[in-house]
Amino acid sequence: MINRPTISLPQGVRDILPEESLRIGKVESGILSVFERHGFRKIITPLLEYVDVLSLGMGESLKERVLKFIDPSTGRVVAIRPDITPQIARVVAGRMRDYPLPLKLSYNENVLRYQEPRDGKSREVLQIGAEYISAGAEPGIDAEMIIMSMEALSEAGLTNFKIDVGDVGFLRAILEPLDIDGAERRLLKDAIAIKDTSGLEGILEGLGRKVSVDERELLLSLTAFYGEEEVIKKASALVKGEGALKALQNLGKVMDRVIEAGWRDSVTVDLGEVRGFDYYTGIIFEGFASGIGKPILGGGRYDTLLERYGYPCAATGFAFDVENIVAALERRS
Repeated sequence: MINRPTISLPQGVRDILPEESLRIGKVESGILSVFERHGFRKIITPLLEYVDVLSLGMGESLKERVLKFIDPSTGRVVAIRPDITPQIARVVAGRMRDYPLPLKLSYNENVLRYQEPRDGKSREVLQIGAEYISAGAEPGIDAEMIIMSMEALSEAGLTNFKIDVGDVGFLRAILEPLDIDGAERRLLKDAIAIKDTSGLEGILEGLGRKVSVDERELLLSLTAFYGEEEVIKKASALVKGEGALKALQNLGKVMDRVIEAGWRDSVTVDLGEVRGFDYYTGIIFEGFASGIGKPILGGGRYDTLLERYGYPCAATGFAFDVENIVAALERRS
């Protein structure tokens, strides 16, 4: 008797049938048409990379989610890409170094990430993204990327969405000078991330005199620094450090441009956002749609990434989770 294998798929991946494939295709076409209108050109990167090369451009949290194996032909460890941005950094630093800046690149690819089985999340993610590589960081570039992301969502048919905008430089400038160790700093950061005021108060009580009264007041305020652009003014009144004030001024310039472009009702300021704290260097933003508990896009400025590949220049970018957008559209209809 022949023992036939169980016909199934690995956990976290799935087939996409024609009906859903058609819906995904319409979303992709709408987004890519906006990218093209803004002058972005499509790039295609390989599914596999050497893990040591790919790791140069990944944050610590993403490194833990890489699926890898030994290449029999070379003996080197190979990774299935969990993100496209490090690949683009490698390509730009190597094969596109002679191209004049700025470079506007887009992509439409699948990525694969390890997920704990109990998480119930997909391992395979359909991503559409854009990366803007420039000689230096400018608020106008960050604003353009945020505006383009919203135009793309609208073109894809989504209307009820919000983009949360923050600046990791602001939070970093507040946390780094504190006279506390790394573990204590992480506790503060985690409490701020979930806006847990009571939990943050407990942590600060435990730190005692390590944190001054003024520092304590500012840290507690971070859980409430969320809302319209007036939040930036409120934070500026409490902040004294030059680094934090500079980050707030930069964020204010970005928000001014986004609002001038007519998107006031679609953006929210979140000064307590810590996503990508070890990866991003300035503006960060994340998109959500009504009825969907997961982000539909994420991005920000990462000015140190290309330097890791030997090409010191500035960059900002974002990626859409296409299936989450499709899910948001289905809930709307």
